[in-house]
Amino acid sequence: MAIRTRLTEFFGLQHPIVLAPMTPAAGADLASAVSEAGGLGLLGGGYAERAWFMAEAARVTRPDVGCGFITWALARDPDLYDEALARFPRAMMLSFADPAPLARRARDAGVPLICQVHTLDQALHAVDVGANVVVAQGTEAGGHGQVARSDHAVCARRRRRRQPPGARRLSVGGGRDRRWTWSCGGVDIGR
Repeated sequence: MAIRTRLTEFFGLQHPIVLAPMTPAAGADLASAVSEAGGLGLLGGGYAERAWFMAEAARVTRPDVGCGFITWALARDPDLYDEALARFPRAMMLSFADPAPLARRARDAGVPLICQVHTLDQALHAVDVGANVVVAQGTEAGGHGQVARSDHAVCARRRRRRQPPGARRLSVGGGRDRRWTWSCGGVDIGR
């Protein structure tokens, strides 16, 4: 049974599932398989290691795969971001740093922007700079959260406050049941 959310409608997905672009787990095979199964496959760009990314990018078998990077790592190879936007226009995910310096380039390229955040203030900032999807990552997501707070609290507080028309929410690591998935619109799943 398909679950319809703002996320599935925005991307035309069958399931509200996004593959977390974790390198090396989210390689070409897994990203392609997730998209083929009706979710949103994101190729892991991780730490912007060009050789790995380009080798995996060449192996992606579907046009509906996006990609994602650890935002601050793109300073190592700024041109890789533009190449990734051109090659994977389905979606771009940015994590672990302020997306503002890169958000406009995604918007100008017509690529939907997904931003991973850890606090409500970061979520509001991500929307302000153009995020189409906000991924609320809390302590349930393998210890990567920047604060000791559940992602459930970020999603719940987000519902009660400003909800811009273009913002969609995902949860990382806390997808407990259907009500939880609906409250955030979907889940971002990694390994």
